[in-house]
Amino acid sequence: MYCKNCGKEIDNNLVQCPYCNTYQNQMNINDNDSMWWCVLGCCLPIVGLVLYIVWRDVKPKSGKKAGIGALIGFILAVVLPILFKILISFAVISATNINIF
Repeated sequence: MYCKNCGKEIDNNLVQCPYCNTYQNQMNINDNDSMWWCVLGCCLPIVGLVLYIVWRDVKPKSGKKAGIGALIGFILAVVLPILFKILISFAVISATNINIF
């Protein structure tokens, strides 16, 4: 683990940093890197972004997954409609250029 004050690597069992004498928070936080956070962030990008911001220091693995999901969700929300419009326009153009006779 790293000291929250000076950033130096310290033993996980230490309560006080030997370098800067700052007491470390010894909360037992379940930080799993489950793919469900990525799925949630992708389906609800704003929730994924909020979770990333809130968890980036407390639960970095879960926060990173939620942030990645949010990024994928935002990209899909922008890219898919553009691709859909391009495909529809190609279909309309090809349909109007068909010569029946």
